[in-house]
Amino acid sequence: MLFDPTTLLLGCAALIVCAALVASFVRWPVWGIGLYIAVQLWQSQRDMPQPVRGAGVNLLPTDVLTVCLLFAALIMLGGNWGRRTLALLLALLVLTTHALIRGFGLFGIQTASNEARTSFIQLFCVALYVAVLPAGRKLLLAVTRIWMWAACALCCLALLWWLQVGIGSNSDSLTVDGVLTNARPLGADRALIIGQAAVILLCGRNIVWGRALAGTLLVVVILAQHRTVWLAVGVMITGWLLSRHRQTGSRAAALGVLGSLSTLYLLAVSWGTADEVTSSLAASSEDDRTLVWRMEGWHALLPQLDEVPDWLLGLPFGSGYDRVINGAFITVSPHNYYLEVLLRLGLLGVVVLLLVYATAWRAAGADSEHRLLLRLLICSQLVYMITYSLPPEQAVILGLLTACAQPRSARRPPTLQESPCPTKPRSSPASPARTARI
Repeated sequence: MLFDPTTLLLGCAALIVCAALVASFVRWPVWGIGLYIAVQLWQSQRDMPQPVRGAGVNLLPTDVLTVCLLFAALIMLGGNWGRRTLALLLALLVLTTHALIRGFGLFGIQTASNEARTSFIQLFCVALYVAVLPAGRKLLLAVTRIWMWAACALCCLALLWWLQVGIGSNSDSLTVDGVLTNARPLGADRALIIGQAAVILLCGRNIVWGRALAGTLLVVVILAQHRTVWLAVGVMITGWLLSRHRQTGSRAAALGVLGSLSTLYLLAVSWGTADEVTSSLAASSEDDRTLVWRMEGWHALLPQLDEVPDWLLGLPFGSGYDRVINGAFITVSPHNYYLEVLLRLGLLGVVVLLLVYATAWRAAGADSEHRLLLRLLICSQLVYMITYSLPPEQAVILGLLTACAQPRSARRPPTLQESPCPTKPRSSPASPARTARI
């Protein structure tokens, strides 16, 4: 027997559960987005890359959700294969599949899959799922609400961490359960979510509580002490302020944000923690060792691309990121998503990725209501990718940008005059015969 009854039963149950998930994702897209974000954040918080026996690869809960979301996206894709933005995402998936298949033959399924799954497979599959949804105010409202809840939950986790261990800089380390870890409460990927949520609130219509909450979120971003996120959020805040310089009340909005930050700083002074905070922030801003280390790593990785096909299509997944920096052997990712895409998808992949953002930027210009928010989100991801790989939860934002880059005729329902359905004819003037009878 190839399969024992227990394995066969479990396999059938898994197929039924996956089919139910696919059907629910097609029927309730917001549920699919929210579930993926919740599981992704919970998984990263729990640090769960545990192997599944007999599976051959290290399966994660988000891997299962990614497959279900991909099938749901293909079902909803329908006749939109020719749309430019979706074609670009599909091109990135094709390039990823090509590099993945090459990696299977050279390095094995497990090695190639583990290297590709988060920053490529999950990212592009989830982005495709969001991109095929009908764009408009409803989708944007759903994504922003999910982002708000995620940011508030992450702020609560950061607060619990600070209450336990205090505020530490990016160069501080401490021992938690016998493991040496960084003193910062959140990773850069989760700090970026909080920063994006703050900018979403600033671009919203609710001026009173929205901007007060945005100020609180910005304080958490500052205290999280990720300089790349500082830069990304700083670019977004600068763009928001510049867009308001001609509008009535812009000065009051800027003063409101600065006032919120000042109030929270005064509270920190009254609690006697200002010295710790300022010294920690100074240590984070002055430490340039990480940047130098990353730049040396980028310079050491580029020679892996030897031939023209390597530059054009990249190296197969599983090739690794081995390099020697300051006499130490390093195997971690290059901490630069542009370089990572270049190494795995080649120049062709970099060009397609940038075309996705260029198309979204151009299309956002035609949306007078949401133009500012969409372009600020584009800037946040472009800046973040300079020193980090794009995390899988950012696929929701990437998919939202791609969905909003659809042609306007594809985003809105046809009007009464454009509707292909026959309409009820207007009542014609009474005929002479009917008039005579009357």
